Amino acid sequence: MKKLIIIGYDGTIADTSPGILYCMNTTANAMGYTPVHHDELYGVIGVSLEQGFMSLYGMKEDEIEYAMNNYSKLYSIKGEEMFLIYDGIEDSLRMLRNSGCKLAIVTQKNEKFINNMLGVYKTIGELFDEVCATKVDVDMTKGEMILKVCKELDVAPEDSIFIGDSYVDALAAQEAGMDFAAALYGWGFRSKEDAGRYNPKICIDSAGELYKKISLLD
Repeated sequence: MKKLIIIGYDGTIADTSPGILYCMNTTANAMGYTPVHHDELYGVIGVSLEQGFMSLYGMKEDEIEYAMNNYSKLYSIKGEEMFLIYDGIEDSLRMLRNSGCKLAIVTQKNEKFINNMLGVYKTIGELFDEVCATKVDVDMTKGEMILKVCKELDVAPEDSIFIGDSYVDALAAQEAGMDFAAALYGWGFRSKEDAGRYNPKICIDSAGELYKKISLLD
């Protein structure tokens, strides 16, 4: 089995779509844009916030900075509280940990937000050896973040795997020279065929089967 399991947060550990949609729609509505439906988030969660606003609402470049700042304020007040942990994810992570694997989170979510969320579910947060999130004034790609975790935990990329739910995650794993596992239960990939374009090592249909699928890997 792999020595290090690196996993995304949005759409892989937790369904954060309610808070994301609330903050994006509230921001867009205040700027005169029509709110979007929940299902329109497919393929948007996981990309940058800037891309999300442009893709969902057609915002112009000169509006993005205001939208992002307003979103961040809303998210810190209410959005970060609007999420659900996927059924079965805690048991899967605990079994991986008990099998001797190191566990880490890599997310482009703000460090403050992810720490607050993991603070709510302390029994999950305590399972991770490392949490690498976005920091203010530190510009890193997700692939660079993955490699940073490997270095800090002293595990080679080829002995690790990154689990994520979107093409952004797949490309980050590719950038890091690491195997990728596609989570099909999140908000990125709509199907196994969709994920298949990025050559995942495995596809995972639910959080509850994550341990079983990962444990079979060399």
